[in-house]
Parts: sequence; C-alpha cells; structure tokens
Amino acid sequence: MAEGLKKFIKSVRSSKTIAEERAVIRKESAKIRTSFRNVQLDDQTRKKNIQKLLYLYIMGEPTHFGQVECLKLVATPQFSNKRLGYLATMLLLDENQEVITLITNSLDNDINSTNQYIVSSALTTLGNIASPDMARDLYTVVEAHLDGNNAYLRKKAAIVAAKLIEKEPDLVEVFLPKVESLLDDKNHAVLLGGLQLARVIHETDSTSHSTLSEFVPKLLYHLKMLVTTGYSPEYDVGGVPDPFLCVSLLQTLTMLFESDHNCPHVEAYHDLLTQIASKIDTGKNSGNVVLYEAVRSIFRINPDSSLKILGVNILAKFLKSKDNNTRYVALNTLLSVLELEPQAVQRHRATIVACLQDGDISIRRRALELTFAIINKQNIRLLAKELLTFLQNSDTDLKPYVTTQFTLVAEQYAPNEKWFFENLITMLKYAGNYISPDVSSNIIGLTIQIKDRELVKFITAELFKASVEDQTQYGLNLITTWCVGEYGDLIEGSIPSAKIVQLLASFINFSSYDDESKNTHLIGYCLTACLKLSVRLTDPGSIEQLRQLLKSKTNDMDLEIQTRAMEYLQIFSQPLSIKKGILAKMPLPPMKEKQSISLMLTSDKKTQNKAKPVDSNDLLLDLLGEDVDTPTISNGNTKSVSTPENSLDLLSDIFGDKPNNNTPIPVNSAATPQVNKGNDLLLDDLLFSPSTSVAAPKVNVVVAFEDANLSVGFITVENGGGAASLEAHISNKGSNNISALSLLLAVPKSQKLQLSPISTTTLQAGGSALQTFKITGAEGSKIKLRAKLGYSSFLSNIDKQFSKAGILDEFESKAKLPRSYAVLGGASLYGFLVFLNIGGIGQLLSNIAGFVVPGYYSLKALETTGTKDDTELLTYWVVFAFLNVIEFWSKAILYWIPLYWFVKTIFLLWLVLPATKGSAVVYKSVIQPLAQKYVTNNNVSDDLLNKVNEAAKATSTGFEK
Repeated sequence: MAEGLKKFIKSVRSSKTIAEERAVIRKESAKIRTSFRNVQLDDQTRKKNIQKLLYLYIMGEPTHFGQVECLKLVATPQFSNKRLGYLATMLLLDENQEVITLITNSLDNDINSTNQYIVSSALTTLGNIASPDMARDLYTVVEAHLDGNNAYLRKKAAIVAAKLIEKEPDLVEVFLPKVESLLDDKNHAVLLGGLQLARVIHETDSTSHSTLSEFVPKLLYHLKMLVTTGYSPEYDVGGVPDPFLCVSLLQTLTMLFESDHNCPHVEAYHDLLTQIASKIDTGKNSGNVVLYEAVRSIFRINPDSSLKILGVNILAKFLKSKDNNTRYVALNTLLSVLELEPQAVQRHRATIVACLQDGDISIRRRALELTFAIINKQNIRLLAKELLTFLQNSDTDLKPYVTTQFTLVAEQYAPNEKWFFENLITMLKYAGNYISPDVSSNIIGLTIQIKDRELVKFITAELFKASVEDQTQYGLNLITTWCVGEYGDLIEGSIPSAKIVQLLASFINFSSYDDESKNTHLIGYCLTACLKLSVRLTDPGSIEQLRQLLKSKTNDMDLEIQTRAMEYLQIFSQPLSIKKGILAKMPLPPMKEKQSISLMLTSDKKTQNKAKPVDSNDLLLDLLGEDVDTPTISNGNTKSVSTPENSLDLLSDIFGDKPNNNTPIPVNSAATPQVNKGNDLLLDDLLFSPSTSVAAPKVNVVVAFEDANLSVGFITVENGGGAASLEAHISNKGSNNISALSLLLAVPKSQKLQLSPISTTTLQAGGSALQTFKITGAEGSKIKLRAKLGYSSFLSNIDKQFSKAGILDEFESKAKLPRSYAVLGGASLYGFLVFLNIGGIGQLLSNIAGFVVPGYYSLKALETTGTKDDTELLTYWVVFAFLNVIEFWSKAILYWIPLYWFVKTIFLLWLVLPATKGSAVVYKSVIQPLAQKYVTNNNVSDDLLNKVNEAAKATSTGFEK
C-alpha cells in the first residue's frame, strides 16, 4: 500500500467532525483530478491515485473522473498494476457505461496472455462487467480456454461463459457442446464451473433441457462418489467432502428432475438424498449446508411422503442447534414446506413454540409466523395460551401483527363462541392499544351476529369489568363503549346503571392517549353510547346524568365533538317512541373479507416468469438521436417540439381498464402537434402470454394521440406465444391535406420489432393511413413501445412561421384556437380591404404588402452565406421598382385593369414567397434573356473563384456548427 494512501486514510480517520472529514476528502479528490490531467503521469503515481480512488469509492464518494485512468492502468505490462486496474474497473464501471468499450482490446490481449494470473484477472473482469456487445466480441477467447489443459483457467472460463450467456442468450449454442467435457473432468474446480454453466443454459434455453438431461447419470455418479468416499484431505471441509461441489450437484440435479418428471433415474436420486441425510453430520456448518440443500431438493422434486418426513426431521434438528442462523433457516424452510407436509411439521410443534422465547428477534418473528401457520382445530386451545403469553411480554412492534392474526385464527378454529370471545377479551387486556381499526370493527361485527342473548350479556359484562380494571387500553375501551351503549339494558340488572354512566364519564372527561385522534374517536363513541342508553336504561337519575354528559360537550374545542353533542341533545329531547325508533338495535353489518398478513416484506417463494425491473432510459432506442427524456415529434420542416411528460396505456381497454383521467392530454393545436412522452406504450401482460398464439377478440381503436389535424390509434390483431401483432391507424381530422406523414417505433433491446411501411405518406381531408408491426420476445416479459409521429400541413407551416409572435400567444390562450386561424383571418381582411380600395387605400396596402414581406426575407438573406436567395430577392426588387414606375399612370391603369391593386398584391406575394418562388421564374423566363443582350460577364475566372470561396466558407461554417 502506497504511503500516500496510508496518509490519506489517517487524515480521514483523524477528522473530528463531518465537515472536517468532507474538507479532507474534497481536497484529496481535487489533487487526484489534477494529477489525472497530467499527460505525462507515470504508472506508479497513477497506481497510488487509483488506490485512493478505491478508498473514496468505499466511502461512497464520486469516482467517475478516474474511470479512464483505470483502463490505462490495465494496459500496463506489470501484473501488480493490471491487478489493481482490473479491480478498480470492476468496482467503478458497469456494462451500461460507454467507456467500458475501451477495455475490450485489453481484455482480449490479457485473456490470451501466457501468465495464468493475468488471464484469470481478465476473465474475472469480463464476467463482472460484460455487456451483450462485449460478450459477442470476446466469447471466442473464452471458448478457447474451455478446451485448454489448465484446470484453473478452465474453471474460470466456464464461470465466465455462464455470465456471457446471461448477457447474450444466443451464445448457448456455442457453449452447450462444451458442458459434457467439463462434467467429465475429475478436477472439482472444473466440475463446479461446468455445473454452473449447465444451470445457466438450462434456465436460459428451454430447448437444451433434453440435452442436459442426458448428463444425469454422470452427475449422479459424481454425487455418489462424494457421499461414499471417505476422508479426503484435499477437499475436506469440517469432515464433509467438498460441500461446495455437493451443493452444486444437488442444485443441478434438482433443476433437471424438475423439468423432466419422467426421468428413469429419479429413484437413484431419492436413494442418494436418503444417504446424504443419514451420513452427513449436523454438528458443523459445512454439514448443515449440504443437508439444507438436500431438504430443498426433496421438497422441490416432490417425492414420496417418507422422504418429505425425513426432510422435516432434518429441519427439526436444525431448530435444536445453538447457531441462530441455522435455526432461522430451519424456521423459514418449515414455513415454506408446511403446505406439502403439514403433519410432519406438527410433530415438532413444541420446538417451534419454544423458539417464541428466543433472544434473537429474527427467530422470534419467524417462529411467530410459523406458529400461526400450524394452528388448526386440534391445537387451537394449546397454541392460543402460548400466543397470549407471548403477546403479554412481546415486543411493541410485534403486537399489531399478533392481535390481527390471533383474531383471524381464533375466529376460524374456535371450538365455540364463548371460548372465542373470552380469548379476544384477554387479548384486548394485553394489547388493546395495538389493535387496528379493522380488528376492532371485526370484533364488533362478530358480536352483533351472536344470537344467544345470554352470551351477549356475558361478553358485555366481561368487557365492562376489564375496562374498569384498566382504562389505558384504547381498543378495549372502544369496544366496551360500543357494547355498553348497544346492550346496556342486558347488564343493567347485574351492574348498576350509575356505574355504567360513571365509566362513560371517565372516558369522556379523562381520556388521555398520546394520539389525539384516539381521544376524539373514543369520546365520539361515548356520546353515541349516552344517546343509546337513554332508551335502554330505566333509572331516571342515570338518564339525566347522560343528558348532562352530552351537554358538557356542546362547548368542546373540537368541532366534530361539539356538533355531535348538540345533534344528540336534540334527539335526546324527542319523545321516547321516536327515540326508540331512531336508536333501535344495530342490524347485521356486511363483514369484510379477512386475509392473513405476513411479517416478511418479501416472499421467500420463487416467483416464476417474473420480469426484472428495468430502467426505461436503458431500454428505449433513440431512433432520431434525441434525448430519451425529452421525446419530440417532427412537424414537416419545423423544429421538433418537446411534449409534457406523460405515459398512456394504449391497450388498457383490452383488459377492461380505463385510462387514467388525470393523464395530461396534448393541446389541440396545429402549431404544435404534440404526442405523449414518446408515446410510451405500456403493453404489460399483452405481448408475451404463456398461452399459444390465438386471434385476439375484436376491440375498438384506442386513441393514443389526437390534435386538430391528426388522430392516431392502436389495436391488437393477434397476441400470445411470445409475439404480438398490432395496427396503427392514422386519420386526418382536418380539412387540409397532410404530407410527409411518418410513424417511427422503437422497442427495448430485449425485444425485436418488425415494422411494415406506412400505407401512404399523404392524407387527403378525412383520409386515413395504416401501418402494421409485430413485436417478438421472451414469454412472460413486459415491453415498452415508443412512437414518434411526423407530418406537415398548410396550417402547421403557418404556425411555425409565426411561432415567435407574442400577440398570437395571447390569441391562442384566450380563443383556444391555433394561431394560423388568426393569421389567415387577418390576411383575408387585409386582402378584402385591398379588393374594395376604399378611398384609394388599395395602393397603400398593396405597396405595404409588397415591401414588408420581401423586406423580412431580404434581412434574413443578408445573414446567409449563399447567393441563391440574393438572386431571387434582387429579381423581386427589380420587378417591384418597375411596377412602381408604371404606376405613375395609376388612373389609366385602374380604368383599363379592374382590381389592379388586388391583382398586384397577389402577384407580388407570388414573386417573393418561398413556396412559389415566382421571382426565379420571372428572372429565368423574362429578365435573363433580355439582360444577356446588354449585360455580359467577361471575368469568368473571378466568378469561378468567388463560387469556390463561397463553397469553402459554407463548409467551414458547417463544421463550426
């Protein structure tokens, strides 16, 4: 380790405050950056800086500025530098960074090196950072080492080959033939690499299952030799012969037997599993690892009951271990296999319940969940006592889970109603502050459903006694208050009405829970109970006390309580007959469906065909070289217009779902024909259904984009079997023709897109176009489709020309119409005034139109380097001057040429507008033939030199841009 690194670490550790530590890190980072900028930096200094950079990486600091320097260190010939460079490369870079492509040549050279340690470092790096492109480029050098004689490198190459297949599944056909020779090797390291390669191929390519199944006898032989062979000092770990290879063999064999249930060697595998279970000692972790994998294999291949019982017994031995990790694994596994062999798990109930008292919180949590899972009608009484005892002394964060689950299992397996409610009341005594609103509502609902009045009386009385003893349990007091208000008449004979009122008064006046909402809720229940008891109790004094309790809350600071108290007082003063009708017994409420909950945040069970979460920025192809985060559409020759961020499920109606009404919709504007953010089409669960390909039912077109000009919709024609065929329907909604129509699509790199040409690129008013496409990929995966729409129309071109006119922005916002409407309206009014020529204004307006528009284009032409537009505009000004000279006799002209100023205005616009280019026509057909007779250009060489200079200047300007 360099002295500089030691000093840096010492400085960081000696910092007394975070600010001081940050200052040291910033200072050192700046020094490293400055050092990397030195083009003459030597390898030794670079090595020291990379060491410091790795320390910064460990501390979570930015290290991207040193990525290229890592690659430079890899390119050095010295092994110590290469080793550090490869380590830094694996830590600081990943396959998604473009700079990773620069290391391809170094990896290629080092993998072909004669030094096995250099080859090993290069192979390890390739396996960790390989991208699909890198996998395709370097798989040949990896394949060469699979055929070599060096066992160390063969193992490395096999593991790297498995990594490359994960990146590029098409490489399966290259590496599959190599598996047999790897599995024939007697070296355990090579065999481990071959097993990993076989598993990856099996998971990646379903067509390889039959080929891999042929290796089962070979794998069974290897496993048998491991189990039956005695002590081997070379591979022995804690008295177990090579547990790593044993576990790998078990995993591979189990995978092969899972995919081939008719394999003739399954009995031999069962025998081997039995031998492993009987011979391997559970005294050490190495043996426990092998036994655990054997248990997993037993329950994955689903053998006969005797083998399953053996697996459960092994897990029971784990439960008696002193190692916490071993016991946790056992509890976790028992929970997952309970459905397969419930009776065998039940035999170890005492051991499981004993784990509830364990000192490790993780073990207590798993034991608690397993205890609830094994409850049935036969053991509910015994386990309920254990769970209530645990609840009384359990951790605070576990009590909500226990109360919820206990209510569910007690309701399901209770031997009778009385036992059920007795235990619920005990639960409320122990953890009344931790029950959820759903649990309290459920208990009240179950109470209402009881038909036995004596049982209801017993429950209400027991709840009353429990609340009198302990008024700190919120859930208990809430349920007691409701039951007293509803069934107070049943307990009035056994409990004096004065005590009932006294309990309610204590809740109303002295409730002091930490959560203010609990106080409000309980007081609300108490007020309702007071009103109900006014028709259920018979003692007039108690009824008057109830009135006073209601009156005391009419001035409460809480508006809800105050309002309720005043409303209840109004009802309280009504005649008894009316009150009895209003305050009759509660009817049976609808009961919610109850579901058990889990303490685990994620499921331990393996999810099949679950697509991995991916970043859409990595998957979407950038078709037109634009930023993925700012999708745009092309509008003829106009600039692309950014759109609001938006995502729309185009095919939601196929599954009965409606699009979200909150989804932003593009503004109907011809100037900015916007689409949703790249039209990201979330075709979840549509494309790759595991079922065979069948024709999809007829569906309506789902509109994905719509503006004043176009409407774009998608429908599915066929889906399933890893493929989906779709159609895009594009309709012209406006009255103008649309040209240059295009619809470009992109899919993630993991799928393939077949896009047919659009049926037409020009749409008449009311016309439509069709474009079909097909997407293929792996079954069960989800795709994201990005669409890019481009078109040009007359109105949209006008919108673009006047896009910077601020006054038109105000028109668009107020009138909710495109600015082209205002432009065309103003032009029509202008032309109408020229046409009428009121008071001779036609001449003025014609000359203004003939000067303003050409003047605008002339100013733009002065900023360009070419001469083409100069020639056109010079021609126009010649014609314009000629017409102004002729107009000296305007009265005679108006006499002989009606509507002269209107015709002149149209003629001038025809001359100057870029769309018509009339000035070029006049120049070539009239002016040029006449000018050639009188104007000649004798200096041809100067003219040629000027053209060359103009071309060179235009080229250099293009490079500068």
